[in-house]
Amino acid sequence: MTQPITADIARRALRIIYGGASVDAVDLSLLAALDQRELSTRFRARALELHPDRASLLGREPDDLNSAFRRLHSAYRVLGAVVDNPTLKATLASHAQRASRTASNVGFWTPPTDIRGGSATGSGSAAAADERRYYSGRVPETPLRFAQFLYYHRVIDWKTMIDAVTWQYRVRPKVGEIGRSYRFLDFPSIGAVLRESPRGELFGTTALKMGLLDRRQLSVMLGKQYLLNYPIGRYFVEHGILSKPEVDHLLNESRRHNRAYRTQGTTVR
Repeated sequence: MTQPITADIARRALRIIYGGASVDAVDLSLLAALDQRELSTRFRARALELHPDRASLLGREPDDLNSAFRRLHSAYRVLGAVVDNPTLKATLASHAQRASRTASNVGFWTPPTDIRGGSATGSGSAAAADERRYYSGRVPETPLRFAQFLYYHRVIDWKTMIDAVTWQYRVRPKVGEIGRSYRFLDFPSIGAVLRESPRGELFGTTALKMGLLDRRQLSVMLGKQYLLNYPIGRYFVEHGILSKPEVDHLLNESRRHNRAYRTQGTTVR
């Protein structure tokens, strides 16, 4: 390995290999019992779930699965190196208690020290350190989207939030494609909307202005897009940033926060 394997790198590799759902992702003590046989078994199971050849069966974009499959291979190599090095394995396992990030109160969440403010090796540039910055102010007293909630509570850094939002935008079903599936639009009309749409204007808004859709049709299309959209929590699990139990816990905390501030005039507590 060209880069030192830190506790955080090993933790993310575990999350990816175990799929996020069946392991408390912060429990590096799992490494103590991990051997090559167990690692290979876990890898094969995940490979079947993420193989790009299954994209159409899973309803996923091939590029999305290709990226996930590459991350799986990287995680396998990281953990293989750990398994082959008993000293490193014992050292990382000893971080189990100190590195725990799962808290009953999200306000006590502490970003991992080996990635806060820069790279794991400490050799990142000032620009890279700025990208990886964690929020340090007060949590906004307003409803927040899930990725914003994680950022403002210092669960993720700025770059991770932007990457997650970009991923969700990239993988979500396109409104034009949904319109074509309902036969509201055809290829020429979709092309016309894309050509005429001003920078920053939504596809549906332009289509309405051009008379190619009515409001009922657009409402149907947007409803379908919402139903088919990938939840952003999936990004954090698939990229080894959070485990499935952690995402579920934080979603509940996010909903609690939003309920407190959704009604205008709610007293701040």
